[in-house]
Amino acid sequence: MPSYKVTYFDIKFAERKESLPLGQVPVLTVDDQVIPQEVAILQYIGRQSGLYPLDREEALKVDIMINVSDDIYAAMMAFYMPDNPGKEIMKKMVVEEKLPKIFGHFERHLAKCGTSFCAGDKISIADIRFYCILYTIKSGIHAGLPTNLTDKYPHISKLYQAIDTHEKVASWNQKSQAK
Repeated sequence: MPSYKVTYFDIKFAERKESLPLGQVPVLTVDDQVIPQEVAILQYIGRQSGLYPLDREEALKVDIMINVSDDIYAAMMAFYMPDNPGKEIMKKMVVEEKLPKIFGHFERHLAKCGTSFCAGDKISIADIRFYCILYTIKSGIHAGLPTNLTDKYPHISKLYQAIDTHEKVASWNQKSQAK
């Protein structure tokens, strides 16, 4: 069985940066192979674990939803910017305009799916990625990002609950919070 190691934050990053394939984290090390880029890692692990569909149409749905999650991450970059005079204005625009627009489209997509998941009738890497975004929003770690931002979207809330209560996700959350 291969050995897996994920590096997503490293206190010695400055020392290691040049040795990483693209000079950035995250990276997944599988035995001696170092895999860069979050989505490539997700797809690799998804294929290994059955969380990425073999069916082309289902895989396309997952890929589309991964791209939608990229749009959310791009919008949320305002919360990671260094302090500057325009930061608060940008954050307000993200909360009041950008994220509601994206979440509105996402809500309609989920309503059409008719399941608790983004693409099909079982959990996928897209669901896990969205769960991570929603978990971050609900955690309150970003000043100015309301923890209840997605509460008005019933299908998004249903997705969050489906993943949050998934046996393996709940177990991982419990272990990681105990540390």
